[in-house]
Amino acid sequence: MVWDLFGISANTDVASVDGCKWTVASSDGWDAPDQRTQFTSPTGRDGQRVSSMYADGRPVVIKGLIFAPTDDAAWAAYDRVTSSLPGLRGVGTITAYEPVPKSLTVVQSAPPRVSKPAGRTLTYWLSLTAEYPWKRALSATTVTVGAGATVSHTAAGTFPAEIEVTCTTTGTVDLTIAGLRLRTGSLNAGSKLTSGPGFTNPKRTILSSTGVNLFGLIVQPMQWPAMVPGVNSIHQAGTANLSIRYFPTFA
Repeated sequence: MVWDLFGISANTDVASVDGCKWTVASSDGWDAPDQRTQFTSPTGRDGQRVSSMYADGRPVVIKGLIFAPTDDAAWAAYDRVTSSLPGLRGVGTITAYEPVPKSLTVVQSAPPRVSKPAGRTLTYWLSLTAEYPWKRALSATTVTVGAGATVSHTAAGTFPAEIEVTCTTTGTVDLTIAGLRLRTGSLNAGSKLTSGPGFTNPKRTILSSTGVNLFGLIVQPMQWPAMVPGVNSIHQAGTANLSIRYFPTFA
């Protein structure tokens, strides 16, 4: 498996601080969904932790190497990365080639662990946890459905996918996918209905084209549909033409 971690690719040197080169050597987490262990207290002078991954949180551990041009540069890099790994803070995306590329949005879940330099080489470990605990296709799929129309669409993936619905004309939404029905009052063209993570608005939202909150226009009873793997019957009984966007999702 090859990883692309925040722009640092496996087995590819990347220029970093102190004139050092970085590489991602290995990873663990996606391929071991049945492993369930825990973090232990720091052991050893380098503060290394014994760890592995929880399946339900989809954590991933990245191991890599840092190559320094001199011993002094290696110690300088050690001082820097024990407090912060440049480029690896915050939220990012990992890409796995299995061989079909899929992505996982992750956040840093534990401080970086870095071995003391052995000559000019350091080893680092970074623990990450999935912000959205499913893998997704790298590109979105879009399905259009006109007012009053029914469309049959076969979705890829192995897990129901969150959807983003855009009104391409002004009108009401009465959208049914796989038996789940989403209904609203009249929305202007350009309004977006987002059912969950992975889009610009990661929560369930209804926003106008200018960002005004239109959540109050929901008509009850209703549910938030998802695009299920396989054949989906999509019916828009409302008066707006719709564009439905989703990322095929994999468990």
